[in-house]
Amino acid sequence: MSDSPLPVDLSSPLRRRLLRAALLAPAVGALATLPGCSVPVQVEGTFLQPWRSHLDWTMADWQRSVGLAQRLGCKQLVLQWTGIHGAPEGDWQLTDAGLRMLFTAAGEAGITVRVGLPFEQSWWQAIGGDDAALQAFFASSLARAQQWLAQAPWARLQAFGGWYLPYEIEQYHWADPARVQWLGQWLHGLHQAAQARGGDCAISTYFSRLQTSGRLETVWASLLDQVPLRPMVQDGVGVAGAGNVQQLKPLLAMLKQRGVAFDAIVELFRELPGENHDGTQFKGETADAARIERQLAWARDSGAEHVLVYALDPWLSQDTPQAKALRRQWGL
Repeated sequence: MSDSPLPVDLSSPLRRRLLRAALLAPAVGALATLPGCSVPVQVEGTFLQPWRSHLDWTMADWQRSVGLAQRLGCKQLVLQWTGIHGAPEGDWQLTDAGLRMLFTAAGEAGITVRVGLPFEQSWWQAIGGDDAALQAFFASSLARAQQWLAQAPWARLQAFGGWYLPYEIEQYHWADPARVQWLGQWLHGLHQAAQARGGDCAISTYFSRLQTSGRLETVWASLLDQVPLRPMVQDGVGVAGAGNVQQLKPLLAMLKQRGVAFDAIVELFRELPGENHDGTQFKGETADAARIERQLAWARDSGAEHVLVYALDPWLSQDTPQAKALRRQWGL
């Protein structure tokens, strides 16, 4: 077991998203109101990552975002989290009124909402820390999640599509079998609390480029022995490049061999070069359509039950030349 801190995995897609470098261009509000037409790309689902600014969203804002997903054929929206605990600027959560507007807009569009639990900002520090810090994190975060779920009414709504655990599992921080065992116990506790409210639990996973003796398929084999999660496999192309999908073959083979249902996530962005390499100044832009089409082809051939993109809003909706080019390519 580890007694010294581990380095943060700067390749983590969620870490990049948390930082969302200052910032994305404004979304194009008129997209959802354009006349209906057939589009050359069908997307089964998308993510929506809320921030404090979403606290001010009106029904029209939620309808705009959901309407774009509907036009591309989405049947599922993953709300990445409902708030953040331990954010530098203080804890925050979407209001019940805001979430109900999202559910109303999604229900009108025939889209289900997979609800993300509040995200614990100290996750990154905990998984890179020593064993005592990790176990303390698991205990405190599980207690808060259980309390939140006990009061969450969302599973009773018609558009509810399950729960999302807003973390990402890779192989670097989990090379130690003992730590994997603790991780599985924590996830089992979260799953039990969520299942008591109704619905399944999904969680994202990706291949880390950091050198380690850990193997992603080994980590997942152990976790699936402990808890019936639904993996959502990220292609990782946005930062790691197209070759990253090759690193996922052993995981996909293991999931297929076990008959585990999973989803594939296609990243719609690409990382731009920057002077700061510690992950705190991530800059990205919408990827070109040809690259995305290759990713979609991989996802369709992966054995995934559903193919989702990360994410229509903002990488398709924002008012940038790259996003405009992708909209033109997709007939929007």
